[in-house]
Amino acid sequence: MKIKPSLRYQLYDQRTAVLVYYGVMVAMILLNLLFLPFAGDSDLRVTSGGITAVTAVFVFVVALCSFKESFLLELQHGVSRRCQFLSHLAAMGVSCAVMAVADEIYTLFIALLSFPFPNSVFSYSLYEMLYASDLTEAGGSVSYTIHTSGSTVLFSVVFSFFVLLAISAFGYLITTFNYRLHKWGKIIFWAGWPVMLIALGTLLDHYPAQVASMKAWLLQACSTLLGSLPLCCLTCLALAAVFSGLSWLLMRRAQMK
Repeated sequence: MKIKPSLRYQLYDQRTAVLVYYGVMVAMILLNLLFLPFAGDSDLRVTSGGITAVTAVFVFVVALCSFKESFLLELQHGVSRRCQFLSHLAAMGVSCAVMAVADEIYTLFIALLSFPFPNSVFSYSLYEMLYASDLTEAGGSVSYTIHTSGSTVLFSVVFSFFVLLAISAFGYLITTFNYRLHKWGKIIFWAGWPVMLIALGTLLDHYPAQVASMKAWLLQACSTLLGSLPLCCLTCLALAAVFSGLSWLLMRRAQMK
């Protein structure tokens, strides 16, 4: 079994990208803080809300770039597809856990900046915005009343982990599926789905009643599946399991090309 070397390789391969990502995020906040002394009496504020949403996009892109190179390299070194898949699951879990903790550290770091910059720096995690806040809207602006506690920090990490896990598994499924496609299949897939979405949008414009019914159904489904933290975590875990299972079915017969 070569799971451990494969796991180390995959984690090492992602390390630089993760460090650059958080370095850029911190640099952006510090750059914004440079303008605060020159704000005067204006309403300039530095706000970080829901970094996990941005991290999810980053994780998705990383997953899209994490199959072909490592798959071909490890096959050449005698690592079986099964070992590669198991090591990928382990690497995905470790990286999502690390980034979930890093997201919360980033959020708390910005929250600490509110002491030297009172009423100018605000920071909320995505979990706080969705499940642990009172949303108010006045004068066209939206504000959050956050109920911060130790349990909120822990729940934020748990929430981020499961969300990132599902997003990462979905990105890996897409890149595995794309690898299995031949040249014309890739052209049809990547050019076909935008055309299909445009055609679907045009079709739905002619059936407003059906669109309203579909929106109501989607809202009800989201409320049922994502209405609380336990439900959200179970939904994300189920999606990650389904996406990973489909990735394995595509990967187990993938050939070198």
